[in-house]
Amino acid sequence: MTERRLTTLGALGKIVIGSTPPGDDPTHFDGPVPFVTPADLDGRRIVDSAARSLTEQGAGLIGAARAPRGCVLLVCIGADLGRTACAGIDTAINQQLAAIIVEPPNSARYVYYDLRARRRELRAAAGGSAQPILTKSTLLRTPIVLPAPPRQRAIVDALGALDDKVELNERLSLTLAEIARARFRAQFVDLPGGPGRDWKVVRLGDLFDLEKGLSYRGELLGDAGPRLLGLGQFAPRPELGFDELPRRYGGRHRERHLVRAGDLMIANTDLTQRRELIGIPLRVPELGEGPLLFTHHVYAVRFHRGCEDWRDFVFFALQQPEFRARAAGFAAGTTVLSLPRDAVLDHAIALPPPRLRAAFARVTRPLLARIDHARHESRALAELRDHLLPGLVSGALVPPRVGGRPAVP
Repeated sequence: MTERRLTTLGALGKIVIGSTPPGDDPTHFDGPVPFVTPADLDGRRIVDSAARSLTEQGAGLIGAARAPRGCVLLVCIGADLGRTACAGIDTAINQQLAAIIVEPPNSARYVYYDLRARRRELRAAAGGSAQPILTKSTLLRTPIVLPAPPRQRAIVDALGALDDKVELNERLSLTLAEIARARFRAQFVDLPGGPGRDWKVVRLGDLFDLEKGLSYRGELLGDAGPRLLGLGQFAPRPELGFDELPRRYGGRHRERHLVRAGDLMIANTDLTQRRELIGIPLRVPELGEGPLLFTHHVYAVRFHRGCEDWRDFVFFALQQPEFRARAAGFAAGTTVLSLPRDAVLDHAIALPPPRLRAAFARVTRPLLARIDHARHESRALAELRDHLLPGLVSGALVPPRVGGRPAVP
């Protein structure tokens, strides 16, 4: 049994809570300082870029809310609480993030893996009535079991080998998705002479209807029942599907609340005012578990009889800027944005002749199938990684030989 010791996150070094400069002054933003927010913690092991940035003036206003390269980033507020990543750059961080700066000889990457496997535990430790929150004092007291530093590094090498494959799959999926998107635009959008005479303009409602999902009870989410798809499975790159498997739901439901592999879904809600997810489509992947439930934040696309062959075409049509702009324009609500059914069903698109649709499907379906396979493999590898970690930490498992180095006893 290897040497282990129980300590706290606060004893590892320093914990920094982020901040945001006043948003009503544009001189605070769009400058040279990267500004990482929870949206940048998208499942990557290392965050080496940020969608937002600050000017030097804006960064100066948030003072010490900085995360140095190599530290552990942790979402400590809201629906994404418990998401983790390692900082690949020196960056400012917003108030929803904490930076855990681990001092040698302990390994920051080991701390990242430990916390990644304990997301449910972290969420359970969060307080707050309106939304979950991990305060700095709670984080300082959060326990962590540390093996000796050589074993920490060996564990990081072993788990990192799995993550290397996950990241390779991600790059492959991105490339295949871009090929599919480019193919759709070249064949159906960027036509020199526009659509031909044999094309037909229809309402989306002529092809399908929409069904709203299950209004669920949060206390019934757990480890029993069908998986429940919700907004957490949607992303701005819908053809990539999702990384983490949704939780299961043990409550009552009806047949109309079920979707199956290959079905299309559309996000009808955005919990922010940024309109990033509203109207985004999703293909239900094959998880090998039978039908899945979906929440009331989502529409299921129910194709009319005889229109099912338009599924792939519609999936890519819903990703085009015209529909994205329409969805954003029709979204209404003061705090939570909602997309009316008619905003989707009344949207007009031009349908090509069936022979062109079939030619597109012959090229695109193998690409989408390969993406699905890569994502399924990545989820399995991530699950294996998270199952191995407790045994590696406890000493019940010995890190294998990695990269030619002998195992650490």
